[in-house]
Amino acid sequence: MEQTQLEFALEALRTLRRSNHGHDLSAWIKGQIGEMLSGRDAAILRDELVHEHRRHQRYSDAQAVLEASVEQEPNEPFYSLSLAEHFHYYDIDLKRSLAHVATAIAKAKVDGKFLYLALGVQARLCVETENWCLLESTLVDLTRYEHTPGNADVFPETDFIACIPAQAVPDNVVKQYEDRVSYLRSIGYSTMFGPCGN
Repeated sequence: MEQTQLEFALEALRTLRRSNHGHDLSAWIKGQIGEMLSGRDAAILRDELVHEHRRHQRYSDAQAVLEASVEQEPNEPFYSLSLAEHFHYYDIDLKRSLAHVATAIAKAKVDGKFLYLALGVQARLCVETENWCLLESTLVDLTRYEHTPGNADVFPETDFIACIPAQAVPDNVVKQYEDRVSYLRSIGYSTMFGPCGN
């Protein structure tokens, strides 16, 4: 089967990175983006460009690419979420990260994609910033959310639960979320296909 233009570019990029891990490939990636006919393929390569900028600790360049993606697709929650993660893990500014994840959540509630993911990011940020009031409302939102199968998302995450200090959030709020996740696991819920067997 013949490779697509995107598959060829991604394979070439992997080869270039392996051959000289320290080499800056951002100009090469930009050239490939300019040759992409599909907007979705170009978006995938823009993600690689962000990764390349971060590899070389050029965080302002990575931020600029992400902000351009937000401008190109203003209703898409993924790019606002990517900016939240950028300020969470790379160019660390938790206040800005919280602002971007709030924007991502608002978009996801309309768009239908990535709401579990965005709320999970917000929950981690709440723990790190000790914003217990926002964490409580985030857990309530996670518990009440009815995902539509087929909308891109992750299974609801629980890694942050163990990091919540005793009495920081009402026990019943945490338990209701844990019970909801247990229920979804018990029915074999998949964000792609819904409950197992449906």
